[in-house]
Amino acid sequence: MGPSLFAGMLAVMVVCYVHHDIPRFTRGVMQRGVAHGVLIVTGCAFGAVIAWTPGLATPRWLAFAAAFGLVHVPAAAILLIKHCRASGQS
Repeated sequence: MGPSLFAGMLAVMVVCYVHHDIPRFTRGVMQRGVAHGVLIVTGCAFGAVIAWTPGLATPRWLAFAAAFGLVHVPAAAILLIKHCRASGQS
């Protein structure tokens, strides 16, 4: 398994964690929908930009997956902190 494939798998795990935990820590259906939507749209946009960068050494789908997951890292960090503090919904 190459480093780029590992990064892609790690990105998928981060995305799954974030979208699984958003309902646990976000109050209201509208706020949850906005959180999911903003992360998905931003991840797709960033993934598309990275995937179509000239001179890319990895397959485009893998670059897209890694960039999509990278957008979710700050949200994952926030949710992990909330989990460690046993915070309620906000």
